[in-house]
Amino acid sequence: MRLVSFSADSADPPGLNDYDGFAKGYTAVNENSLVHAYYERPAMLALAGDVAGRRILDAGCGAGALLAALRERGAVVVGIDKSPRMLELAGGGSVTKRTCE
Repeated sequence: MRLVSFSADSADPPGLNDYDGFAKGYTAVNENSLVHAYYERPAMLALAGDVAGRRILDAGCGAGALLAALRERGAVVVGIDKSPRMLELAGGGSVTKRTCE
């Protein structure tokens, strides 16, 4: 698994879309909500079908719930997100790459 964050240079004004500031709370509420856990994520996995051995890009991976589910099914997954903090949550602190080239 490789995780990629966009560079710190951003067109967004400071504070706009600041997922770093509330990543942990967002993850607790959003990634584990009933809608995501029982509807959206299972529907996306069903649509993806058999992913074993496939290379998949999870753009906007957030804290990585879908990324982890795809990896558990045998996919080779690259996750990208604008927020380095979200990637830390996705990678358990082991972000291997932090800038998008």
